[in-house]
Amino acid sequence: MLAEKNKDIKKAYDLLQIISKDEKARVKYEAREAELRDQLTRIETAEKKGRAEGKILMAQDAICQYLAARLGVESQALQETVRTITDLDTLSRIMNQIFIVTDLEEATSLIHISAVSQ
Repeated sequence: MLAEKNKDIKKAYDLLQIISKDEKARVKYEAREAELRDQLTRIETAEKKGRAEGKILMAQDAICQYLAARLGVESQALQETVRTITDLDTLSRIMNQIFIVTDLEEATSLIHISAVSQ
């Protein structure tokens, strides 16, 4: 009765009736469903990876912008070092401490110590 009221439910019910009677159709249906689940998993994994890479780039940009504003062009080599750090926890530690450095030597020490402990 419910299947008669809703087109989608009727379609699913009819498909279920066919699949339950025909072994080949059921196997084909299950394979298609497995492929759809696999595709969804691949998409979700790619999205997570993209978000992680975006966070890393944002952290690198923030640190480099701060170094450029605070220490000028003499921090260029240090900024290049920051661009090689891809561990988000390491970048977060640097960001939490970078604002208290007073000169290039302190900034270099902070970044190198953080990068080594990565």
